[in-house]
Amino acid sequence: MSATNMRVDDHKGPWTVEDVLALPEHPARARYELVDGFLMVSPAPGWDHQIVSSELHRQIHTALTQSAAAPFLSASAVMVTGESRLFIPDVAIVDRAAVQRGTLAVPLDAVLLLVEIVSPFNRSTDRILKPALYAQAKVPAYWRVELEPDVQIVVHELSVDTYREVATVTGKGSVQVAGEFTVELDVPGLLGDLAGGAPTATP
Repeated sequence: MSATNMRVDDHKGPWTVEDVLALPEHPARARYELVDGFLMVSPAPGWDHQIVSSELHRQIHTALTQSAAAPFLSASAVMVTGESRLFIPDVAIVDRAAVQRGTLAVPLDAVLLLVEIVSPFNRSTDRILKPALYAQAKVPAYWRVELEPDVQIVVHELSVDTYREVATVTGKGSVQVAGEFTVELDVPGLLGDLAGGAPTATP
């Protein structure tokens, strides 16, 4: 069966990175990820999630632009891979040398920071599973963004083979990324126009 006609239900046996890369885009834009042969499918992110991701990426990109010494690129919702693993973090910072035109996925050993935004569908994955696997892959920094009850960024740095929580940012503050460069975070601004809540109807 060709890749363009492949369906998840047609697959037999453990999945490989190559199998997942060959899948067509999910019709509802769900994300396909892979952990040691097991395919994980998560729903497409909601509006809050997307807006926070976009604004956080903008803040990180601004920091990279202002730090000429930092040989890194940032992107949102891109693929990073290990030998038997494939993830789609909400934001990733990677070694510039690992990205060429046509690059589909970047190896985990070229990653400096991975950011995951917690939603009702992936709490245990983003709070427990992914940080454990990212630490195992020696990714130097991991940020977890909590949306409820208020937006906050929990900053983790790698310590030997696990992550150590070093800060929780709820307002404005400077955060170093693995000692390479500093991001000026504006957490209250991450929700943009949604921060004020839904408009009130006029009687």
